[in-house]
Amino acid sequence: MKETNPANVPLVGVICEFNPLHNGHAYLLEHARQLAGDKGCVICVMSGRSTQRGECAVIEPFARGRMAISGGADLVVELPFPWSSGSAEAFATAGVYILAALGVQHLIFGSECGNIKLMEQVAERMNSGDFAERYAALCRSGLGTAAAYVQAIQETSYDISKDFPASNDLLGLSYLSAIRQLGVQMAVHTVKRMGQDYRDEILTDVSFPSATALRRLMDEAACDPLCLSTMLEDTMPGDALNILLEEVAAGRAPVSTALLHPYYHTYFRLWDADHPITAELGGGLAGHLHKCALSAKTPLEFMTAIATKQYTNARLRRGMLFAVTGVTEEDIKSSPVYTQLFAANQRGRAYLSVIRKASDTIPVQVVTKPADAPDGRQKVLSKQMDALFTLCLPDPKEAGWLTKKTPNIE
Repeated sequence: MKETNPANVPLVGVICEFNPLHNGHAYLLEHARQLAGDKGCVICVMSGRSTQRGECAVIEPFARGRMAISGGADLVVELPFPWSSGSAEAFATAGVYILAALGVQHLIFGSECGNIKLMEQVAERMNSGDFAERYAALCRSGLGTAAAYVQAIQETSYDISKDFPASNDLLGLSYLSAIRQLGVQMAVHTVKRMGQDYRDEILTDVSFPSATALRRLMDEAACDPLCLSTMLEDTMPGDALNILLEEVAAGRAPVSTALLHPYYHTYFRLWDADHPITAELGGGLAGHLHKCALSAKTPLEFMTAIATKQYTNARLRRGMLFAVTGVTEEDIKSSPVYTQLFAANQRGRAYLSVIRKASDTIPVQVVTKPADAPDGRQKVLSKQMDALFTLCLPDPKEAGWLTKKTPNIE
């Protein structure tokens, strides 16, 4: 694709979820600001209603956009559904595509290794036939696809530690692959992740906490905002914490995907072989879910029974979400045609104005109101995800509730 920078200013991009934003994210945004300088702009392409784990974001995206601005971003736009819930490859490719379309020259991300030269060397080796052959062989051996991918990297690369690649390293490798695949000119930078692993469920480090631990605390203490405030103190910038607590007090957070589990259970009980195979459910996975749904007596029993060594839990959740919304492999392989504006400060607003004046040369439209989005498959799927998301709010809303919200412009 052909990228352009209509303002000719330093632009630094971050592809993110901020679910919720915490000190580790603010640390990354601080490094992004250093790259951009005072005259540049830090642009975040952030997941909207759904995340890569195949779950609803814990807080609605306009509030998370405000949190991002409070943490150091200048402009926050959407990484749309279904790409926001896609595999690392789909997530990364859509994010890079949007950033390149907006003229971003630098991409920065967190990684466990913190070594961009190493990641570039490994990414180069992953383009070889040796890697593809080894990955295929490991998958055929019965090793789960995620484990096979990591083992293939380790076996076809040299001089890497046994701990590489970890989760964010893998996503970083997907960014490098997407840049190569799309043929864009984008310098890549990485910041070493500090503190807890993002999957840790217990909060042990408020300086650099685990997002998973923060979401668990929100689930457990949302009924007592004062207790929640005390537990989350110092885990995120003060303004971001205030926004989070406002959402909890208003009955808009935490959003719970567990409310969809009875629907998933029902859907796959009624599934049959004549159903079209949607994204992430090939290879007999849809049949596996159907079998589990028939035998499970409750949604909880169903969600427990579906676990398999072959596929990660995230893959299973993505598959179920794509099934009920009708997402196809063709949808995932296509490119976004628009992105929703969530928030902007003065710097972001100034660059947004430049983008709008040069809209004829930019392949991705930035829309302020969903009603202004171009008709097509992306808009249809966005409405589908919105209809599910609003059912998962603590105080459920009508379908389309989020489409009536407006961006936060400072």
